[in-house]
Amino acid sequence: MIFINAPIGIGKTSLTRILTKDLGTKGFYEDVENIPMLKEFYADGNKSRNDLSFALQIAFLNYRFKQLKEGLYLAEHENMVNTVYDSSLLSDSLMAFNLYKRGEFPQTMFDLYIELNQNMISDVAAHPFNGIPDLIIYLDAPFEVMLDHIKLRGREMETEDPKLVDYYRSVWETYSHWYQGYSQSSVLRIDMRKYDFVNSDSDRNAVLDLIEQRLVELGKLTQSEFEQIKAERAEKFNDPAPVAA
Repeated sequence: MIFINAPIGIGKTSLTRILTKDLGTKGFYEDVENIPMLKEFYADGNKSRNDLSFALQIAFLNYRFKQLKEGLYLAEHENMVNTVYDSSLLSDSLMAFNLYKRGEFPQTMFDLYIELNQNMISDVAAHPFNGIPDLIIYLDAPFEVMLDHIKLRGREMETEDPKLVDYYRSVWETYSHWYQGYSQSSVLRIDMRKYDFVNSDSDRNAVLDLIEQRLVELGKLTQSEFEQIKAERAEKFNDPAPVAA
């Protein structure tokens, strides 16, 4: 089980697609268009965040838990151990904590949310995967890169209010502090100033090699499986484009 963890817009979904294709496994994605209240959450600054923080985080919590259960089922019944998640209960708790720090998630509701989050995690704790991922891939980028990515992907709800920059900075800081203090599972940091795995083939190969080598070290991929994946990737990369008839 692999979690991709990073602030908004850094490349979680792109890396999930790339990695699942390379590993031949299943990816779990955040379906933004079908998340209730997300547009309303962004619509009116701190007022809408304060009004909707609890309801939105509960919706995310339910959504993630369903994904987690499916991933655990695949691991147990289909031996698909390296499923990849572009968001998770962990990332949700970080977003909720950020709202709480900003005074936009009332104390009593935040306490209830944390209790529900922990209960859901403990509900799968008896499973061999115990609710904690085998690997977290942390995409680390400067705040300015985060803002550039948010603008480039062009979601209106994320860009129409210039005051959102303050909110985005607090999100970025929350993830940065998390990385500095987290120790529950293996974390692989990818420096997004160094790698552009979306647009550069060589960077993509380098990042995939880093991740898969760590999976070998964790016993989640054998060395022979890793070599086979690399060989297949190299073959695809070197295949000439078909000539049009």
